[in-house]
Amino acid sequence: MVPRFVNYDHRYHAGNPADVLKHAALALVILELIKKDEPILYVDTHAGIGTYRLDEPTGEWKQGIGRLLSRSARRRLPELGPYLDLTREEEGDAIEYPGSPAIAWSLFRPQDRLRFFEAHPRAAQELARQIPQEKQAQVVVEAADGYAALLRQKPKDERLVTLIDPPFEKDDEWDRIDEALLKVAGRSQGAMAMLWYPLKAGPPHEGRADALRARLERAKARGLSIELRPRGGLLMPRTDAPRVRAGLSGTGLLFVEAPSRAIARLTSSLPELARSLARPTDGFGFEITIQGWG
Repeated sequence: MVPRFVNYDHRYHAGNPADVLKHAALALVILELIKKDEPILYVDTHAGIGTYRLDEPTGEWKQGIGRLLSRSARRRLPELGPYLDLTREEEGDAIEYPGSPAIAWSLFRPQDRLRFFEAHPRAAQELARQIPQEKQAQVVVEAADGYAALLRQKPKDERLVTLIDPPFEKDDEWDRIDEALLKVAGRSQGAMAMLWYPLKAGPPHEGRADALRARLERAKARGLSIELRPRGGLLMPRTDAPRVRAGLSGTGLLFVEAPSRAIARLTSSLPELARSLARPTDGFGFEITIQGWG
């Protein structure tokens, strides 16, 4: 039986095609936000551990960030340079890959406040250990439920910016996403949100992103979604023969009130990004769907 949920072990999946799209988008959004003088209150609801050492020769990163580290790939994707520059190659074939917290603490300014929430205590401890000394004054790490933590935040003349990147391990995940995004969009004028979600057939996922888009549009929250669908599913390259992860048919990003210039830079890069991540000799390619509203 195909599991209903992703059961996401990020230590293995870090740097895969879904991460590349998500983290490239996050870097572009942050760089655009910090061009304005207003300070930011940034909330990461499912933060993980910060950075990941990728050295598994058959890990999913080989089909994601591993395909973008060459000089030719960087030349083809100039808009993704700030994101790619945060990935550090180590001795051998290993790389140090930045999760969303590392991207945030690397790019936000000293006047911005960063709040990282992670429900798993050990992961939260590891994340706290990784915070650079010079960033600790502006960063708070808490082992807590990210949705509840997001809703209790009180910006102080700041723009609220949040990343919601759940593991989708619980039955009520989509319900909590709906509640959090709609409350944030309605409570804080100009609040910006970015959501990662899986594309999967059947309940509880199928149709939920569409329903959320419709509810946000009725709430007059301007937004856009980007979906990346690999032909045949996401690669699981544990062997030399390409395989797919059963049931997972793609990856999605949903933005609420994101900077239009950041979105333009991201969308202009998507065709080349899809070509760079494809494996045409194995018949694997990627299709992109973009939908805006408001």
